[in-house]
Amino acid sequence: MQTSVTRAELLALSEDMRRQLSLALAPDHEIVPFLKRTKVSTLKKLSLTRRESLQRLDELASWLHVYDRDDEAQAVGRALLVFPFQGDYTQYGPVESVLALTAWLAEQSDAELADTCRAHIVGAYGRREDWSDRTRSAMANRLGGWQVEWQERNRANHDLNYTLAQLGELAFLAIWSGSGTWPMARIRQEFADKTAHLRRLKKI
Repeated sequence: MQTSVTRAELLALSEDMRRQLSLALAPDHEIVPFLKRTKVSTLKKLSLTRRESLQRLDELASWLHVYDRDDEAQAVGRALLVFPFQGDYTQYGPVESVLALTAWLAEQSDAELADTCRAHIVGAYGRREDWSDRTRSAMANRLGGWQVEWQERNRANHDLNYTLAQLGELAFLAIWSGSGTWPMARIRQEFADKTAHLRRLKKI
């Protein structure tokens, strides 16, 4: 569902989110230097008006999962539920990635949070039965794995960055129950493999 908000309202939401995440993530008490730097930098530059800032939140949530901080990763998703979709899918990209990851992680521990995150994404894209032919064609490509496979092809040059991005994209595929070429069993296995690979790269 598309919402109209002013820049001032977005900035006010940004400040509320910064306070909420500062409490949930406690960067001042973080004992892992990499996570501490990432938390501090992300929260300092947090703004719902800038895609770069939203991308930082996306990366932070994924890193929190990699470091086995799923409760904190879900806190990022819970905070982002206030993000108002305004019809810009490029701006929404990092948000949907965080919400999809949160839905994935919360599936067993917090079904209500998982359902709410899924509903936010479905609200932006619409229900399958309501898709236009153009939307159906675009989503068929994406749900067919185009994005995650593109990330895989580029992984050789930027292994860590592209592998990290695959986590959110795999979780996004799961929101829609996958596809013929990317069934849920394949998504689950790839997600587990990518998580393990990232942990090896970071020597966790």
